Amino acid sequence: MSKSERREANQSAAWPSLKEQLASAAVVPGSALERLIRENQNFHLLRPEEARDRIGIPAWLRVHWRKHHPKSVYTEGDPTGGYPRALNTVLGEMLLQQDLEGLSS
Repeated sequence: MSKSERREANQSAAWPSLKEQLASAAVVPGSALERLIRENQNFHLLRPEEARDRIGIPAWLRVHWRKHHPKSVYTEGDPTGGYPRALNTVLGEMLLQQDLEGLSS
């Protein structure tokens, strides 16, 4: 799939709104976590099918990961989507410690 085809497919994918993302994570308004989520809404970086997979990593965290690991391989056939399983642990810590103190980006 070309870059333009991916972008077009991504626009029609059912990505959650920012409001939905903040609510589902019970984000504290004004927190560092809220800023991180707001800064990682570049869903065109993801494969369209990621909008409906069930690996449990929110889209904003996938975007953040991809921005910092652009050379990693993300394939549909991989049950992890190409993301490290440790991201689930990191997500849990972020949700508990929303000021993100002590967590590296």
